[in-house]
Amino acid sequence: MRRVILARMNSSFAPLRCAVVGANRGQTFIEAAKRQAGQVELVALCDTNPDALLKWQNEDGIRCYHDYQQLLDDENVDVVCIATPVPLHARQAILALESGKHVLSEVTAAYTMDECWDLVEAVERTKKTYMMAENYCYMRENLLLQNMVEQGVFGDITYASGAYLHDCRELLWNENEELTWRGDLRGKYYGNTYPTHSLGPVSRWLGIGKTDRYKTTATWGTRSLAIPDFAARNFPHRPEYFAPGAFPGNDNAITMLKTEKGIVVEIRVDWASPRPHNMARHELQGTRASYTTQEPGRESLIWIEGRSETNSKGVAGKWEAVSNYYQEFEHPLWREHLLDAEKAGHGGGDFFVLREFAAAIREERAPMIDVYDAVTWSCITPLSMKSIDENNGAVEVPDFKKPRRVF
Repeated sequence: MRRVILARMNSSFAPLRCAVVGANRGQTFIEAAKRQAGQVELVALCDTNPDALLKWQNEDGIRCYHDYQQLLDDENVDVVCIATPVPLHARQAILALESGKHVLSEVTAAYTMDECWDLVEAVERTKKTYMMAENYCYMRENLLLQNMVEQGVFGDITYASGAYLHDCRELLWNENEELTWRGDLRGKYYGNTYPTHSLGPVSRWLGIGKTDRYKTTATWGTRSLAIPDFAARNFPHRPEYFAPGAFPGNDNAITMLKTEKGIVVEIRVDWASPRPHNMARHELQGTRASYTTQEPGRESLIWIEGRSETNSKGVAGKWEAVSNYYQEFEHPLWREHLLDAEKAGHGGGDFFVLREFAAAIREERAPMIDVYDAVTWSCITPLSMKSIDENNGAVEVPDFKKPRRVF
């Protein structure tokens, strides 16, 4: 198994000098840098849209760039936080690594298999720290579940699921009725196009990359009806947006994975169907416990053998609120930083991402979500397309800790 040896920082005490690429979507990183004052210092912003940089041009100590390469040439930048459109993430990350910068990238990490392998090889070659900013892994409830699994509460895991359901149709067009990068994406890609919010927490619970790995995957997709319908109602004078085949991406995509230990995982993505959002839906089943989220606004439920209502033969009785177990099983991160994390976005996850990234650099260790995790979760998109193309057949999930296989 290959191992990344992290580069040593010149100083263990100076704040990491951070540049954010993508000033609008990167607001999360900007706010996080403010909360990490003394550890991380925001020194530069880069955006191809001049309007996005207007409010920063007169800020003391912040340099503004329109050209990405000029930013990478800045020797006074240690860290690049990438918050650009998804199709740019992998190539921009590789360029930053090769320029001697550490990289924190928004999800997803890559969109093709070649990008996945190129990213892994760039991290291994440059010895720089790379982390994917999957904030869902740091949500309070998701870390509670991780802690419970690690302490054996669930027994042996047999099944897990996750779903990201978010009607994003109005984000596919700009005010000029032209496609945004999201709209362009939906016109080119299909299958499971946004897997990591669902798959990330599940992978942490299952110990993927540590004690188990995904072995095979297969994907099924529904017809693409919701986006053309939206376009026909809102842009009736633009028939190219609702012509047959305009948006090949599926309304729903269901991806199944199987691990080497035989655990079955189900991941669903739907960012087209008309429905209120439900962006963090999960289930977890073990031999001694079961967990399920409910619709937004309702508390998640858990049943634990010997703790929850159980008959004399060990058969489950009633569910109970998962909040009953925070006092006993609160994850150490949340136990220590509860008040600060509750103020952050994405269920508190945004508080921990940049903090963990900076700590990994200073401690010369791999971050919690390293490049191998990032590409293993992200490669589901190209593998889902391959599966659909092969009549929903099972395809192999690569082990990115081994050398690239050339077919």
